[in-house]
Amino acid sequence: MRQTYRFAVYALLALLPVAANAQRDSAASRAPRELPLSVTKPLRFTTDEGTWLSLDLSPDGKTIVFDLLGDLYTLPIAGGKATRLTSGQAFDSQPHWSPDGKTIVFVSDRSGTDNLWLVNANGSGARALTREDARTFISPTWSPDGKYVVVSRNGAGAGYNLFMYHKDGGTGLQITTSPAANAPFATSNYVGAAFGNDPRYIYSAVRTAAGGGYNQTSLNWQIGVYDRKTGKTFVRTQAVGSGMRPELSPDGKWLVYATRRDSLTALRIRDLATGDERWLAPNVQRDDQESRYSRDLLPPFSFTPDSKAVIIAHHGKIWHIGVADGAQTMIPFSADVDQMIAGA
Repeated sequence: MRQTYRFAVYALLALLPVAANAQRDSAASRAPRELPLSVTKPLRFTTDEGTWLSLDLSPDGKTIVFDLLGDLYTLPIAGGKATRLTSGQAFDSQPHWSPDGKTIVFVSDRSGTDNLWLVNANGSGARALTREDARTFISPTWSPDGKYVVVSRNGAGAGYNLFMYHKDGGTGLQITTSPAANAPFATSNYVGAAFGNDPRYIYSAVRTAAGGGYNQTSLNWQIGVYDRKTGKTFVRTQAVGSGMRPELSPDGKWLVYATRRDSLTALRIRDLATGDERWLAPNVQRDDQESRYSRDLLPPFSFTPDSKAVIIAHHGKIWHIGVADGAQTMIPFSADVDQMIAGA
């Protein structure tokens, strides 16, 4: 009996290291891999087209800034070879010129989560403007005086609201607050801010009712105007196909926004003095109002300084669209992509 007991103890002791190793192996297999990925090989090519290009035109009307595959590029307004401003594994996107043309604000995940960053016009001096955690930023723009960046920001399960950050940093100021879902005529999710020639008012797409899902003809987005003096938001469009991505002309005359025209996304233009509207472009980039719109409902675009044309990217190319007649002229570009990529 004593011999049988001794054998059982020895057998148990012999199994303990095996069990311990198995526990360690199991824990190691469950541990998440850390980012960034270890890059292993270069990816280099030249392209003359891109998908979902967010762009802005410099205040002097001479230079376009746009994003392509997570890097920022500049391009002469006449077209040609694009110059890469940023590089690396970070995903840089949604650039916008400051009113003095010296600085570009953009969204980047180079800190490990989305934040606002600033870079000089020549690509030097990249620096963080915000230091948030687990947030998403959409379509930053500048206040007309160039002192603040206004952006749509979400996080912690909440909808998007407008926030304002001083160009020199700070914790920022929340401008809008989404009301309760059952509030009458509630507006929520302020996406894609834009200023006209009166800094009192901020235009954006607002969601006027709950909704979502695929294969719908209208998803309750309209163009809203937030009054910074009263704190109230007024809905300015009632488009059947929703209203998205507002842009205002520098001369204060025009509002251009996107909407659905049957199954296609198109641009409408409104005379702000008379309220008259017409179609400007019948078929542009397919909007993202049926999905998560993490880079706006439509890529940002820009008026020329003389208010006579809109510069926009759609169907892989960059276009000049005349305000008077809607005539579209392609602005040719080529861009050298130079990335380091990892395995699967």
